[in-house]
Amino acid sequence: MSAELYIKIDQNVKVNKKKVLLSDIASLHCTNHDIKKELSNCMVLTITGSESGIYAMTVLAVIELIHRKRPDITVVNEGESDFVIEYVAEEDRNIKKKEAKNKGYEYAKVVFVSLVAFIGSAFTIMTFNLDVSVGDLFDNIYRWFTGVEKSGAPTILEFSYCIGIAVGIVVFFNHFSRKKLTVDPTPIHVEMRNYEKQVNQALIEDASREGKTIDVS
Repeated sequence: MSAELYIKIDQNVKVNKKKVLLSDIASLHCTNHDIKKELSNCMVLTITGSESGIYAMTVLAVIELIHRKRPDITVVNEGESDFVIEYVAEEDRNIKKKEAKNKGYEYAKVVFVSLVAFIGSAFTIMTFNLDVSVGDLFDNIYRWFTGVEKSGAPTILEFSYCIGIAVGIVVFFNHFSRKKLTVDPTPIHVEMRNYEKQVNQALIEDASREGKTIDVS
């Protein structure tokens, strides 16, 4: 009875070395630890270029490489059928490390993104209010409940509306400062993960169309 090797590979795998081993891109499980140790050192990809790059690969190509070394092994795939290997060159790693250490650069990015988000959100809210005539609606509500025309000064309606928008944003995004209101991921977190999946899928499909996918021979 042949041994079974379970492999699990994520859709996107980052590596920092040119000789990529199976253990660098996959989680392995086998009841025979000697087999697991042997196949962990199986060479999956050798990167020849000096620049960072992305390489699309199929799990069938990985299984073929395993069977070349141990044809008696039954490979069970528990991960993605297609995935990308993202190689980050040493030069790019050093640049990222310098950027991470540069607190001024990080603060500048945070301030820039915050300003863009604030101005964009304010513009959107003002446009919505003008489009649906929220000001006229508040004037009518004030007249219905008080029986008099509203003066130019702000009333409890405007103050409540402003506070409600702020509270609604905090509740919706499930985040205030560094603290989360609940253990659920925030909508931005979910959208970022969806974006990452779509980017990876686009890279895989583009490589397939261009015939650059590393597949079985």
